[in-house]
Amino acid sequence: MKNLKFVFSVLAVVFIGSLALISCGDEIGDEPVNVKDCIGTWMCIQSTDNAFGKSVDGLLVGKEITLNENGTFTSTAASIGSSGVWTLNGNEATAKSDAGTFILKIAVSGSTMKWEGTANNGVTFKYTFRKE
Repeated sequence: MKNLKFVFSVLAVVFIGSLALISCGDEIGDEPVNVKDCIGTWMCIQSTDNAFGKSVDGLLVGKEITLNENGTFTSTAASIGSSGVWTLNGNEATAKSDAGTFILKIAVSGSTMKWEGTANNGVTFKYTFRKE
């Protein structure tokens, strides 16, 4: 009985530790991003927007954004704007368009790019894109 109690205690610690690691995995760190890794057309495959205490999933899914080397972008997402300018410093980007100003952190890994940020209207967001 004592051994069984020990085994369950160990399993509980491992389970709780796993949950902690999983929850931290979605956050973007501070690792600098090479601007060349961002250039190209990206399709949103996962999105969450938060405003006024409500969360909306999937609003941007299926929309594209094209980031150009000259610091301009085009987008099929009305909430981002059809075109604008962007800058990148480390892993922090600023994008400005007719839809507003967006401050975000970026992470790029292979053909996946993640954004976390805030729009000037107070909406916070987390987006995942796949390179087209």
